[in-house]
Formats: sequence, structure tokens, C-alpha cells
Amino acid sequence: MKLTERQRRILNLIKESPTITGKKMSETLSVSQRTIERDLSALQKLGVLKHEGKDNDGVWFLVK
Repeated sequence: MKLTERQRRILNLIKESPTITGKKMSETLSVSQRTIERDLSALQKLGVLKHEGKDNDGVWFLVK
């Protein structure tokens, strides 16, 4: 599975803090929130990542 460097960094951020928001990820990685949303969506479609709960108050899970 080919992940971009940014997608790998997003996964690392989620490992460190499963409740991290897209806004916080975008600030940390210095990209737009929309870019983060696209990466998160791609990671979910690849089956690497799952989100449970409300959009603004949920938890991310890495799928093994």
C-alpha cells in the first residue's frame, strides 16, 4: 500500500492522539483543512483508518 508522506504523518498524529481534530492536524502539518479531509477520506477508503462518533467529537482508530 502506497501512502504519501503526509498520510503517514497523519497516521502518526492519530496514534499519538486518537481524538485529534482535522483542524489541529491541518495546523500541525501546515496544510488546509480540506487537504486533511481528502487524506482522511482516502485512508478510510483504503481501510487503514476508521472514525467513530460525531465529526467534531469522535475517535480515530487505526485498522491493522
